[in-house]
Amino acid sequence: MAQLIIVEGENRGKTFDLTRSRETLGSSDKNTIVLNDRRLSSTHAEIFRKKSGYEIKNLDHSKALTVNGEVFKTTRLQHGDWIQIADTTFVFSEDSEPQHEQPLDYQTIDTDDLLRSQIQARRKGFLDAESMLESLDRSQSADHRVRTLLTLSHKLSGTLDLRRLGERVVDQVLEIFSADRVFILTMDEDQRRLKPLASRSRTPGRAGDDVLSRTIFKEVLNSKEGVLCTDALDDARFLSGQSIVDSNVRAFLCVPCVQHGRIVAILQVDSSQERSFSEDDLELLTAIANFVAVHVDNCKAYRRRQEYNQQLFHLGRATQRLSSFLDREQILKEVGKLACQLINCTKASVIIQNPKDGRLQLASVQGMTKEVWAKIRGSEIGERFCRKVIEEGRPLLVQDVREHGYTPHSRYASNSFLIVPIVSKGGGKSAPGAVKVLGTISLADKVGGGSFSGNDQKILDILAGQLAIALKNAELYEKATVDGLTRVYLRRFFEQRLDEQLKEIRDSATPLSLLMLDIDHFKHTNDTYGHQAGDEVLQKMGALLKKCVRPATDTVARYGGEEFTIILPGADAVLADKIATRILKAVSGEHFTVGDDDLEIRKTVSIGVATVPAGAAERENRARLVKKADYALYEAKESGRNRAVTWSDELLRKLRRSASARHGQQA
Repeated sequence: MAQLIIVEGENRGKTFDLTRSRETLGSSDKNTIVLNDRRLSSTHAEIFRKKSGYEIKNLDHSKALTVNGEVFKTTRLQHGDWIQIADTTFVFSEDSEPQHEQPLDYQTIDTDDLLRSQIQARRKGFLDAESMLESLDRSQSADHRVRTLLTLSHKLSGTLDLRRLGERVVDQVLEIFSADRVFILTMDEDQRRLKPLASRSRTPGRAGDDVLSRTIFKEVLNSKEGVLCTDALDDARFLSGQSIVDSNVRAFLCVPCVQHGRIVAILQVDSSQERSFSEDDLELLTAIANFVAVHVDNCKAYRRRQEYNQQLFHLGRATQRLSSFLDREQILKEVGKLACQLINCTKASVIIQNPKDGRLQLASVQGMTKEVWAKIRGSEIGERFCRKVIEEGRPLLVQDVREHGYTPHSRYASNSFLIVPIVSKGGGKSAPGAVKVLGTISLADKVGGGSFSGNDQKILDILAGQLAIALKNAELYEKATVDGLTRVYLRRFFEQRLDEQLKEIRDSATPLSLLMLDIDHFKHTNDTYGHQAGDEVLQKMGALLKKCVRPATDTVARYGGEEFTIILPGADAVLADKIATRILKAVSGEHFTVGDDDLEIRKTVSIGVATVPAGAAERENRARLVKKADYALYEAKESGRNRAVTWSDELLRKLRRSASARHGQQA
């Protein structure tokens, strides 16, 4: 499905599905895509679908429309294009579910393990094209070298796939030199690990062909210079390297591929014959490395952009999912999972700052055992990095915590972490445009052991912005539906929910039960201990009732005063009676602490139960069901309190007899 994802501007992170053959963008409500951007025209641009793909057209010629930084009136869109319209920037996505690349089954080399050594034959890389041309002028085989470099450049051009580039490099280099083996290794983004990219052997299957020598690579990494050794087995410095002995390396060339002052790859050429290479060969391989460095850097940049586009694709889905929740706890729990999926890491935590006292509390966590989570949930978090991000309101990306003078904690598998602030924008009428930091999202343990990147920070920053919006929506929804004292739903929400549940069971032919509860002798509590004590009982009762029901399905509401209602969808009379009994035991066994002196009192409740059997919903409505539960509650109180009574035909007959008797007395 094609999508537009807002990455800069109002509603950053919002996704628009392009489902029509023609979509219009602008500030007017008549557009299929309505944007809150004051610089936009009423209808600013249109996107239309053709057989060849999607195209975008600028409808306001007084303002520029840019795609990937270039101004267009009309242009075709490709997956990953960046579109700038007024103050809003989109990314165009036309991906199916992105496929994850299979990791290479190669050994990696940690550069921290490579120690300093010495070697005499070295060659610095060419600083620019002019220095390379000067070396050609001095060479007796200048014509041959130029042809070699031009051929190589032609062979390497035309691919942006790093794996395919590596295979082309080793194929060409093996043809150019009298070598037994050729290796190319790439350096990861944080310059800490070398990973073999491709290799070729003139005699495939020979023992030791897959052995890599750290002894050789350490020379190149420390100096960023190419090295030449004419007989490694006659040099004590290399004879000590077991890998050199195992692979029977006698002569070798090893040069760095340097781009913008950073090693992006290393090329190694070796032979089992001594004196197979000369200093001219070292100079030629150094020139080749300059070409390879540019191509490797381009491939890596292309891969980073592809990965970023994939992250944006998943970000669109993540923001849609996050916005579908209105429960604060569910939102906080879900955002950790989404962050780990988006950024490809295993640990995430959300820390919220208490607006009253500024304390930091752990709101949710991903990648932690239930036992550890149970111990620390709700506890104060005082980690310096999270506090720093909240105080400054800026993200913090740490490649290696050791560089900041800290020892990595044993519970983390890597030394890199990323923290972004959760920023809420807009302070209402009293403070329009105000910015408030609600807390942080923290990520650790990137899969594969790598470091977090700037693109990771951008993605997480957008997700954090969407989290702030979702939390605000949940807060507004809660104020409209939840009783401030008891923290259960309000009566109007209960009535709406019961109507919805009755409609659902008509379609599904499942049972439904309703409980109505009344706190026994509640007036006595108010009269004896004061209304504040009564409020404390109501508050505790709300929390207790929520613990006694099924959190995923049941609805607890305050009906009025000291009365509560509970909707039990899918519950027949037997299950409803079990839940009612559970509530009776929980309430009667609870110590209600009230007043400044923490006085403990005991309370009980009376419960009325009414059930709609499976298939009988057509004959039932909200008013009738509430009346039945209310009559059952009245019977529970009349027959002694602290009990549950279920509505039945016998109870109906009893009520009729009582009503008839009262009518006769009045007559």
